[in-house]
Amino acid sequence: MKQILYKGHSEILNGLQLCPISINTSYANKWNVTMNDFVKIVKDGRILRDTLYRVGGMNKPKVGIDNYFMLLKYTEAFYPKSITDITRIKDNKYLQGNWCILDKFGNEKIVIDHSLSKFPSIIKNSCIYSIGNDYRNIETNEIYCSSYDMMESTDYLFLDNKYDSDEERCGIFKISKSDGRFEIIK
Repeated sequence: MKQILYKGHSEILNGLQLCPISINTSYANKWNVTMNDFVKIVKDGRILRDTLYRVGGMNKPKVGIDNYFMLLKYTEAFYPKSITDITRIKDNKYLQGNWCILDKFGNEKIVIDHSLSKFPSIIKNSCIYSIGNDYRNIETNEIYCSSYDMMESTDYLFLDNKYDSDEERCGIFKISKSDGRFEIIK
């Protein structure tokens, strides 16, 4: 994939930046790409990996500032025959976007399968993210619990886990935002 990197169009923070790129026309045509707002992650002036990303939705990543941020990660994919038959799309190639949580060094931590059709959300100033009502650790992807009631302080996230099938896990999860350690308050 030939691409052109545009320098100087993004803010550099802690050596990490998002740089807008332009995709080669033949690649765009081959994969039916109409979007033109892709970025690459650049660290200290070098492309970190050959992956296409976009800043999506109402997401405003603070690259190099926040410990974790989200981008849409694009990979080459193919529509299944069931979709191409219904839509009469002749070419089944496309770039599939999945939400990706990255750390402040640009390392991919979690890639959320697009089939979940739910928007992930990072709990501000923490190592915790949620998808729907499920809360997980970004570093381990361990699920804490599913909760409809959430409250937070500067240092902790509190989740009411009253509907767990495991009675030992029922109670209030008190989760440290800094390292993800937790205790269950009965």
